[in-house]
Amino acid sequence: MSINEATPEEWNKASKTVYGKLYHPTDHAIKKQIGGSHYNRYSIQPVDFILANKLDWCEANAIKYITRHKDKGGVEDIRKAIHYLEILLERMVNENS
Repeated sequence: MSINEATPEEWNKASKTVYGKLYHPTDHAIKKQIGGSHYNRYSIQPVDFILANKLDWCEANAIKYITRHKDKGGVEDIRKAIHYLEILLERMVNENS
């Protein structure tokens, strides 16, 4: 199934899952943010999406910067996301050549 076909229930489950294990209800570290509140306002926090989908460093950073650009870094965050996607693309091209 593609991400576009996910039901609200599947999104809810993914946002509460890390590597197939549900967060313990007393896991408060995931609920706090150091240095602002820009991630806490999203219905799915980037860290939840990243961990549930086992994304690598470049993918994770692109998601993080794209998600927060309107609330924190603006154009600079978009540039950072593009930079990580360029690194990912270059790595993939080099692996396939």
